[in-house]
Amino acid sequence: MKQIANIQREGRERREIIFFLSLIVFIFLAVSSNAQEKKQLKNTVKVNLTAGLLYDNAWQLSYERIFSKNQSLNIFGGYNEFPTNLSLNLSNTELSNSSKKTGFMLGADYRFYLAKENKYDAPHGVYLAPYISYYQFTGERSLIHTDSTGAKSSANLQTKINFFNVGGELGYQFVLGRRWVIDAVVFGPAFTHYNFKASLDNDIPGLDENETVQAVIEALKEKFPLLNDLSGHHEVKSSGIESFWSFGFRYNISVGFRF
Repeated sequence: MKQIANIQREGRERREIIFFLSLIVFIFLAVSSNAQEKKQLKNTVKVNLTAGLLYDNAWQLSYERIFSKNQSLNIFGGYNEFPTNLSLNLSNTELSNSSKKTGFMLGADYRFYLAKENKYDAPHGVYLAPYISYYQFTGERSLIHTDSTGAKSSANLQTKINFFNVGGELGYQFVLGRRWVIDAVVFGPAFTHYNFKASLDNDIPGLDENETVQAVIEALKEKFPLLNDLSGHHEVKSSGIESFWSFGFRYNISVGFRF
């Protein structure tokens, strides 16, 4: 009987120790969870889901840092290639697909989350932001011309495009739970400086080089919605460059993680 009593007493002691340790773990987890809930998550990393709508092989990342209750800085950048399918307005002349192409973009916006419109602090809610951005694209392809006798001539065509945007944007950022966000720039007009350059490595019989370069630049401009209508008519310089200021815009939808 005494042995049974000892076993029962040891069992009660083990249960009490397990209960005490479990209580300590529970209290620790509760305190840790409460502290985590109170910690402000000031950083967000996002992936742009719409970068590929205008450009080929495009990806873009952004990083947003909260500096005050209703303000933040958002920096973005990435890789992009110019679309290959260009249509020239030249008789019996066509372009091959790009043999070499590359490009990049970078920029930043400073966001003001509207306190009177938002129930929550940044980065949740409606925001207004000035922004700047810079894009550059380079490409290389063959230009092929067929003359009246059926003979074909070709030249290597090199293109370079860059444009610089200064503008403002209106957007809304959703915060899902504590960690995930959906960021939507819904309206982002800009004043943009466009610079197009095209050059051929040799002359093609039957084609005027300046006329050909002008046609190539017009084909490049067609890839930007409404740009030909808004930019007016510009003559290509002797160096194969067309440069002007016109209307630009920014929009995107991104998904991100806060930490």
